[in-house]
Amino acid sequence: MAITKIHPIKHPVGKAISYICDYNKTNDNLIYSFSCAKETAELEFELTAQNARSGGQNQAYHMIQSFSPDEVTPERAHLIAREWADKVLQGKYEYVLSTHTDKAHIHTHIIFNAVSFKDYRRYKSDKRSYYRLRELSDEICGEYGLNIVEPGSVRTKYERKKTYVSNKYRIKKAIDECILYATDYKDFIRRMRANDFIDRQNEYLWFRENGNKRFTKTDTIGRAYTADNIKKRISGIYRSRTTDLLIDIEHNIKCQQSKGYEHWAKLHNLKLAAKTLVILEEQHLLNYETLSKRVSATSDKLKSIQAKIKSDKQRLNELDNVMKSLNTYRKLKPVYDEYTKKNPFTRNNFYNKHKQEIELFQQTAKNLKLHRTSDNKLPSVKQLEAERRKLQADIEKLSAQYTAVQSEYSDIETLKKNVDMFLGQTPELQKENDTKEKQSVRRRLAEYRERAKQQNENQNHRRHTSHEL
Repeated sequence: MAITKIHPIKHPVGKAISYICDYNKTNDNLIYSFSCAKETAELEFELTAQNARSGGQNQAYHMIQSFSPDEVTPERAHLIAREWADKVLQGKYEYVLSTHTDKAHIHTHIIFNAVSFKDYRRYKSDKRSYYRLRELSDEICGEYGLNIVEPGSVRTKYERKKTYVSNKYRIKKAIDECILYATDYKDFIRRMRANDFIDRQNEYLWFRENGNKRFTKTDTIGRAYTADNIKKRISGIYRSRTTDLLIDIEHNIKCQQSKGYEHWAKLHNLKLAAKTLVILEEQHLLNYETLSKRVSATSDKLKSIQAKIKSDKQRLNELDNVMKSLNTYRKLKPVYDEYTKKNPFTRNNFYNKHKQEIELFQQTAKNLKLHRTSDNKLPSVKQLEAERRKLQADIEKLSAQYTAVQSEYSDIETLKKNVDMFLGQTPELQKENDTKEKQSVRRRLAEYRERAKQQNENQNHRRHTSHEL
């Protein structure tokens, strides 16, 4: 099982990086660095920290992930640690990672900058962030089939003390309450403002509590919370199209153990069949082939949006690295220019004194060659920032589309599964006489609807008779 630790580094990180990269403890195959080189990491951390938005004593943080003896190979521990570092740091902080094999227990050291090179904000290390990185470590170890740390008394106590309620939940609760009493959309907005929420309306509807800096887009709360559906809910014409999945009575263990539950499940399926038919009729999907094509098309659309988001995020990371290189290039160019102007007698002394700066500048200039313009000029920071803003806006829109399409796909897939169950076309419900012609979707669902109607009438009749007695 993996044990995790983290502690701050308040002094320059050179000695710490030299320690974790000691070849008596590791080798080149077990050393990895992100957005920096291990040889110049101390200088790169320092250059990033110069742009920090706030002060702080911590220069860096040191994370350690240790495994029990003979639990993992060094190579696997190295892969796990890289995944862990990427999930914890989210591509925002330079880091150097090294897996040590000098002890019976394989362990990995990760030293990362206290300041993000993307937004120049400082890493916030507290109880919440510590438990988060520990949970991520357990999650990754579980994916690799390793044992995880069982929740101890400290974690249990921490979990009991947690009373945090997310902004999204508070906004959701406020919207539901205001919809109940609002006479129209304007009155709804007025009531939200009276409840100390600030709104922002453009292509989407946003809310934040007074005193909270971050807005929440209502689309991310759920389908029923988009601006259009809020208006429909106020008018009383909104109806969720989401349908539940039918219960497989024949193979459900609970149905086999309880006659009462089996009876309830039968009624549930009858009512659900009627609801499914209504939705299929409204969406013109009573033809099975049309329904299957719709599921396939929605799935393809979902994958396409996902691929575009991934591509845009990769480009965003590339732009961040280019902008970081430009910042390094401009800061170190005066040192390099001075070095080139030195005469042969004093050049070696100057080089020895500024070796890290000169080598980092040379490497940065080499990396920027790939991004120079057609007239051999360095890329414009303004153009890069404009492209970055556009990518962020595109990702935001695509994420909203993805949420909507994902919800649509979930609904349409559930409808198809229900239809498959009606027609006996799922493998686990396939009848022995497979050659028998299946009834049409419309006819079979209509039968279920009639049975549900009859069942409701019988229940109402029994209740009425019992009341009279």
